[in-house]
Amino acid sequence: MKLSKTLVAIIGTVGTAGVFAFSIPTQSINASAKTTTKKAVKTKPVTIYLTRHGETTGNVMGRVQGWSDFPLTANGVKVADQLGYGLKGIKFKYAYAGNLTRQEVTAKEALKYSGNKNVKVNISKFLREGGYGSFEGDSIAADNDKIASVYGYTSGAEFQKATGSNYWNQLQDAYYTLDQENSQNTKLVSGDRAESAAMVQTRMTNELNTIAKRTLKNGGGNALVVSSGMSINEYLSTMAPNYTGAAIPNAAVTKLVYKNGKLSVNGPIASLDYVNKGAQLMK
Repeated sequence: MKLSKTLVAIIGTVGTAGVFAFSIPTQSINASAKTTTKKAVKTKPVTIYLTRHGETTGNVMGRVQGWSDFPLTANGVKVADQLGYGLKGIKFKYAYAGNLTRQEVTAKEALKYSGNKNVKVNISKFLREGGYGSFEGDSIAADNDKIASVYGYTSGAEFQKATGSNYWNQLQDAYYTLDQENSQNTKLVSGDRAESAAMVQTRMTNELNTIAKRTLKNGGGNALVVSSGMSINEYLSTMAPNYTGAAIPNAAVTKLVYKNGKLSVNGPIASLDYVNKGAQLMK
């Protein structure tokens, strides 16, 4: 313990025995201690930008894609870049894509040109397209009538018109029904056969909720999620009051907000506003 000059002088004069006869003001040892307080961290709103991948070779050739790994076309990459430019200024905390090349590349291109190139793309099989089993790679046109016949329709066009907003779910279930019957006469094991609409809806719902909860737990913010047209349609049919069943264009975005433990659509479904904005910026 250090003694003050005053105290030393007093000791020198009266001796240590007399020190305690004097009242020497001393400073509290806590007087100079710094008081530190933590600022409360404000949680940001959670917004998911649910996006379809860019154009693929399978899209152009009219093929059933599903789990098959068709790559982006040159135009598909360009559209993904336009999406990125259109998203510029939006900071993403997380990014996710299905485990298909077309989904991962779309996410990476969008992040690169939106100013989020350092954000890692997390890959999840639960975000991939609906599986079509024995029908993978088939011509969509060639399969249309066969699919429609499951419900007693004579053509794919009649089937789509009659089923309206439930078309994509019933289309998925038709693939499932026919593949369970092994109508294609293949030797696929059960795990590789077509999914039902309920299977797609369940995995999409669970994964999107998991992403939303993770984002909220880590302070909130924005997450980019790239999936596919059928999977997105089937998911939205379960939770969007304004869902119409319209086809989802390549690189279209549907914004979802997470509040009170629930995701809901915020704004238009399958908007091309970001792509169109990016296209103008790239000119």
